Amino acid sequence: MSKKGFSHKNIESVRKGPGVYKLYNPQGSMTYVGKAKDLPNRLGQHKNEGDIPNVSKFEVRHTDTTREAEKVEKNIIQRSNPVHNLKKP
Repeated sequence: MSKKGFSHKNIESVRKGPGVYKLYNPQGSMTYVGKAKDLPNRLGQHKNEGDIPNVSKFEVRHTDTTREAEKVEKNIIQRSNPVHNLKKP
């Protein structure tokens, strides 16, 4: 996985399919981890909606299935505790 700038052009270059994505702020800290059945579509939604603030870069990891993506996402969240994945009280 290599980090890419969070632009529509870079998002469109992501291969379609299931996987996990990580979003990073300008300081390089991972702030959110998500899973998707269609990575470029989901990343585009985040870009258009602006629901995760201050995203400057992203990484993707393709998986064979959405179930595998769920497992990978869960493991990354448990290890890294990204600020926007924390459960609200």
